[in-house]
Formats: sequence, structure tokens, C-alpha cells
Amino acid sequence: MKSVGIRDLKNNLSKYLHLVKSGETIVITEHEQVIAEIKKPAEFLKDSNKRVLLYLEEQSKIGKIKLAKRNGSQIESIIKEFNHKMPKLDWENIYDQARSDRF
Repeated sequence: MKSVGIRDLKNNLSKYLHLVKSGETIVITEHEQVIAEIKKPAEFLKDSNKRVLLYLEEQSKIGKIKLAKRNGSQIESIIKEFNHKMPKLDWENIYDQARSDRF
């Protein structure tokens, strides 16, 4: 895990994003206080079923849905439908577009 100040992160963003791609976690500090963390999302996004189940559990906790007490056979079709509706974000393209606005 590496720690970096905001100014250094801004000035060397590509370098730090390369480190993140290789699996490094970057902790961002402001006046020596941690304010954010950048890490590769693969741990969470690798298992899309886990992501959907976490979402369903969250919705159940706030009372928006009630989870079934059966086996997971129906859940699998819900998960597939949910994954198709989730937008796929191209972060590299978004970053490039944001950077091109500055020139």
C-alpha cells in the first residue's frame, strides 16, 4: 500500500493508475490525513453474483424487498437480468474525455 498527497497524485496520476492496475492500493492523504483509497475493483466486481446478492441484502435491510426462503434457483435468473441492466463503464475512455476538455 502506497500513500500519496493530493498534489503528487494529480501531477503523477498516470503513474499511480498504473500501480493500481498492477494490484497496488493507493491511499490519498490531505494534510497527512487519509481521505480516500484507490484500488483495483476486481476483488469486488469479479463475482457479479456476490455484487447482486449484496444489493438484494441491502434492499432487504431497508425494507424495500423481502428475500425468498427457497433455494437460489430463482435468484440466478434475477442476477442474470440485473447484470444485463448494469451499465458497463469504460473508465479509461471517461478519463481520456475528461483530460481532453482541459486542452
